[in-house]
Amino acid sequence: MGAMPPAIFKPFRIQFARPRAIRPGRSERDVHAEALKRFVSANGMAGDLHSINPSSAYGILEVHCTERLARRVMDMPEVETVMEG
Repeated sequence: MGAMPPAIFKPFRIQFARPRAIRPGRSERDVHAEALKRFVSANGMAGDLHSINPSSAYGILEVHCTERLARRVMDMPEVETVMEG
């Protein structure tokens, strides 16, 4: 098991809507992770995202991030809900 993230980062589950189109050979998780990384970068919040962890749940990314980023992620049109834990 990896090192624990600093206390400022909390675990969140981000549930995404089904992507409209996925190129063959690309996983849904990769599409969602790329969308999240683009959003974080475009909003100057790279320091608010610690990690994106694998999840077996459909349409869900498990991340460690700040509460500030978790609130802002709801601005993404692809995101349906954000849950702490």
